[in-house]
Amino acid sequence: MVSDRKELTHVAGTFLVQADGAFLNGAGLGKGEDRNVTIPKTFRDGKNEVPYVSAQAWKRWLRNTTIQEAGWAVSEPQAIGWNAKGNVNKIAGQLNPVEFPEDDIFGYMRAQEGQGRRKASEDEEEEDDEAVGAKTRAVMRASPFAASLLVSLRSVGWRGQDEGFVHLTKYDPKALAEAEVRRFLAPVSVEKQDKTKDVWKKLEEFGKEWASEVKSAADEFKLERLRQLLSDKAVEKKGDFNFIENATSPLPYTTRFYNTNLQAVFCLDYSRLGVFWNVGDRIELEESKAKKFLADGKIEEVTGHEPWKFMTQNGATGKIFRLVNGNNLRKERAADLFKALAVLRGGAKQAQFGTDIAPKVLILAGLNCGNPIFNHLFRDDGEGPLFKVDTFKELIADYADRIATPVLVGIRGGYLRNESDVRGLEGWWKVPAPCSSRTKLDAPTNQKPPEGQAIEVRVSTPIEAARQMEELLP
Repeated sequence: MVSDRKELTHVAGTFLVQADGAFLNGAGLGKGEDRNVTIPKTFRDGKNEVPYVSAQAWKRWLRNTTIQEAGWAVSEPQAIGWNAKGNVNKIAGQLNPVEFPEDDIFGYMRAQEGQGRRKASEDEEEEDDEAVGAKTRAVMRASPFAASLLVSLRSVGWRGQDEGFVHLTKYDPKALAEAEVRRFLAPVSVEKQDKTKDVWKKLEEFGKEWASEVKSAADEFKLERLRQLLSDKAVEKKGDFNFIENATSPLPYTTRFYNTNLQAVFCLDYSRLGVFWNVGDRIELEESKAKKFLADGKIEEVTGHEPWKFMTQNGATGKIFRLVNGNNLRKERAADLFKALAVLRGGAKQAQFGTDIAPKVLILAGLNCGNPIFNHLFRDDGEGPLFKVDTFKELIADYADRIATPVLVGIRGGYLRNESDVRGLEGWWKVPAPCSSRTKLDAPTNQKPPEGQAIEVRVSTPIEAARQMEELLP
């Protein structure tokens, strides 16, 4: 039977966003006939395009929402490396999971040149693990929070087009003059066109004195004089081009958007929060920071404790650190994350499309394994989202021995087409042992069965589900 002894090591979940008339993650401009259309990110599913939001994008929304909701200190990205041309080629946050919860949950990476190789002799001032002969070590923390794409339930019937135009009554004469010169150069110039080269310098190909006249006409806003000079030169060079006839023609502003519902799955490795591995040539906590935090009493070394003693070969491969008061802090950080997820906000083009991305369905459960089990629990046939009740019952039966908490189902009233069926899931489900593909769960009961294996399902709102998970975290 499911007992209180079952250890919670992970929290898995899924959520659904109502994205009606939405554009949450852009892919730039379309191609071919759509080259003037701003399009959302999509992937191919056979013949169909499916819109999605990248995991990087929605995890950034979640980070920002949690920072705002919980008042977390911000691990602001900053430049830490530059290439030979002086351009930024490396960025990182604070690389400090002790004082910055977002670094603890979402991870970070500062790759190190020569990683895994022995340090050269010029590093002799360094102490301890950074001494001569020690390996160069990169600072990396893989994110304990794993997440999928936020993917549309619909592969057809989702597309909409917002045809917009900016109507103008004025133009910039200097910009128009430069545009006329570029139109002249395109068919007439013998030099290869270089958009980065100054357009007035390009004119000197036809003579510096003449180029100076053209530049003077542009500076004095004498557009007719400029056009005459260009026209005469074009005739001389046997070139052909047309001047801009309508300098205030409407500017198209077209955006493709979607009408759909987006789903994602995630899994938080709860056991890793507040625990930092400095093992091998990848370390999670810089040695200088580790020394300071040890001295300040913010972390403790637990290399010699179980289970890390075995994992590090009793310290031979590295050191393990843990936050002091780590159990309380990891619970607080994880709870902040899930409560922020329930009120998630963010997304591209919000001024134009204004989409509420707070989940309309949020499902959470503690597990003793790292499987993101709540996958593909929804479908949409074009008339609205449906919850796959039979799939859900099969899932909790299969994973009954791995589910360490009640399964929390948070739904917004009036959203799911089969809402009454979902609300009917609430209660205790007795799971026969052993389970098989033919196992059929009976109706739930209000009380936990006195014997055998059972899973509790609680149905509430998304915000209430997140609050209940906070109470269930150890």
